[in-house]
Amino acid sequence: METTSQSSTPIHLIAGASRGIGRSLVDHSIAAGHQVHALSRTAPDSMPANCNWITGDVADPTPFLDQLPEQIDALTFCAGKVVLGPLKRLRPEQMLEAYKTSVLDAFTLIQALLPRLSGSVVLFSSVAARTGLPNHCAISAAKSGLEGFAIALAAELAPKVRVNVIAPTLTPTEMGLAMVGGEKMIPMIEGRHPLKKLPAVEEVAATALYLHSPGAVSMTGQILKIDGGMSRAKVS
Repeated sequence: METTSQSSTPIHLIAGASRGIGRSLVDHSIAAGHQVHALSRTAPDSMPANCNWITGDVADPTPFLDQLPEQIDALTFCAGKVVLGPLKRLRPEQMLEAYKTSVLDAFTLIQALLPRLSGSVVLFSSVAARTGLPNHCAISAAKSGLEGFAIALAAELAPKVRVNVIAPTLTPTEMGLAMVGGEKMIPMIEGRHPLKKLPAVEEVAATALYLHSPGAVSMTGQILKIDGGMSRAKVS
């Protein structure tokens, strides 16, 4: 990471760290030698070594702020709820839930940490933000809002803090597989992607780590799509 704490060890806060991409990123970050602070509403079944695990809700940061260091070199926001369903069955409260967990919770946490942030912020969107997909009205609206928030935030926080977004297609996490009906559906879904594959959890986590690294110091306000070519390439 390009900006480090006084101890010269990069300090990385990962919100939504208990499962999926967030949990993989915890392991990647520890392996990279970072001082990792992991945040989730529930503690994991197995606690990783060399990690300060904080139990708390990103919607209300006040109770756990005193457990965090005075400087945070990298913030990755992996939290958020995926809300799917056809328009005729969506309820207004579901639309609001998708927006709250993707945009408002990110806003709340970043605002609370603003005096401490130095270096890089990475947020998670979805290929559905810019690619029309059935049953994705709620999450598409929410993630489009998140991308707009991130681009404006990148301008506001420059040059001290860089802000970038990762927009993956379906990633085979526990939550992702549950949404599509399990592993039996993966071959059909992969067939819709030009590369005929879905990104591995570790691949997405490694991309987040890269965005926090010295190799990405000239990148801000960018949306990186890890989507097997779905949003850009059309093949027969």
